[in-house]
Amino acid sequence: MKYLKQYCWSILWGILMLALMLAPSKDLDAAPSFPGFDKLAHCGTFFVLTTLLYWESSVKHNYQLRKWVAILKIVLCTVIFAGATELAQRYFSPSRTADWWDFFADLVGIGMASFAFLLLFKKRTT
Repeated sequence: MKYLKQYCWSILWGILMLALMLAPSKDLDAAPSFPGFDKLAHCGTFFVLTTLLYWESSVKHNYQLRKWVAILKIVLCTVIFAGATELAQRYFSPSRTADWWDFFADLVGIGMASFAFLLLFKKRTT
């Protein structure tokens, strides 16, 4: 239970992402529509998820975590989640389809957040 509390924002964001990605496409007609909006949404949602995971992991470890270990764990988890969301769209949503370019956009968002973490994270001095 303690683990769930430490990562509550990431878990809630992941649940919201999954709900939006599995929602019937007719329910999303009110969303802005311009070429590439879908890819921008994928990139942005995974950027936010990855950033939340880095932040919560840093707080959990009192800003003393090893940067490369955190990056490896979080990138691995988010890439698996990105693949799972695309597979869920393919097999569990009758009106949504899986798309390699959506997966690529997910990876771009993960990469952007990881790059920002790599540049901006500093261990606290005690």
